[in-house]
Amino acid sequence: MLLEKINGGFVATVPCKLNLYLKVLGKREDGYHELDTIMVAVSLCDRLVMLPNQSGRWNLQVEFTDNRPLTATDYAWDVPSDSRNLVLRSLQAYVETMGVRNAGADLILHKSIPSMAGLGGGSADAAAALVLAHLAWSKDTSIAGIANMARGLGSDINFFLESNSNGYWAARCRGRGEKIEPIPVALPHASFLLIHPPEGCGTAAVFSKYVSNLAHPSGPEDILLGLKTNNLHLVGRGLHNDLEVPAEQVTEWILRARKWIDRYDHHGQAMSGSGSARFCLCKSHVQAETIGAEIQRESSVRAYAVQLWQQPSLEQQLLAIRGGRVLSPS
Repeated sequence: MLLEKINGGFVATVPCKLNLYLKVLGKREDGYHELDTIMVAVSLCDRLVMLPNQSGRWNLQVEFTDNRPLTATDYAWDVPSDSRNLVLRSLQAYVETMGVRNAGADLILHKSIPSMAGLGGGSADAAAALVLAHLAWSKDTSIAGIANMARGLGSDINFFLESNSNGYWAARCRGRGEKIEPIPVALPHASFLLIHPPEGCGTAAVFSKYVSNLAHPSGPEDILLGLKTNNLHLVGRGLHNDLEVPAEQVTEWILRARKWIDRYDHHGQAMSGSGSARFCLCKSHVQAETIGAEIQRESSVRAYAVQLWQQPSLEQQLLAIRGGRVLSPS
């Protein structure tokens, strides 16, 4: 995420993620599934504005870049502004863990990442909330404490905190997604077309359809080598998601979107997370924009031409933005 200081508060711009590879290793005793996944951050972003105060209350307002539902079953912008939102749950966890008294804030969440898409928008927003709270109520420029806190809040939050790889945000994630291993990336010109159909996928519903014998036999070696050596063909050849077949049983849009993208000459395509968003690795950014425009003209989908996300490390940004301003509620 990118951080900035504004009059009276702070802003975080945070990207979404794509799963280039996702393998389900089995179900754990805690009810979650053990995963092995490769994720990259791309340039479709939410923006969280935080104006901290000492009221002891959180006031969250959610705004949308495009709040137009595409169909009656499109819940892309069905984002709560109450305690169900991970932003507020993360802030509450932060102040309780850190012992901050009377902490409150006015918050505006500008949503561009659709919900129920497999893009990690809620987790990205939660990560932003933790970092902004750290800016407001701590002098610490390390993220170790909030990274540890994030592991108890959600599966993908740590990706947005710990995945720095020489400016790119990419990682191999294990466990339920919270064990992060940044991976080398050298893809300066990688562009993706990301499409989100007008029907989302509930994560629980998709996992309930998963059958282990559908597992992909090969591993992520092609993707890892392609990311490291700037070989788009290798990356595209390795794209895979074990959850794609069960997601097709949840909504017909998964297969429909795959057939649309299959008409074009690209490096490869896959579903992200538990769906319903799909993406393809394009041969240029112009191609991503062109395919997206054509698909949008003939169908009810959202289409985004995106590139790999780059940013300084969070520690560097915290140190640079600190400027001696720390709000300490009494």
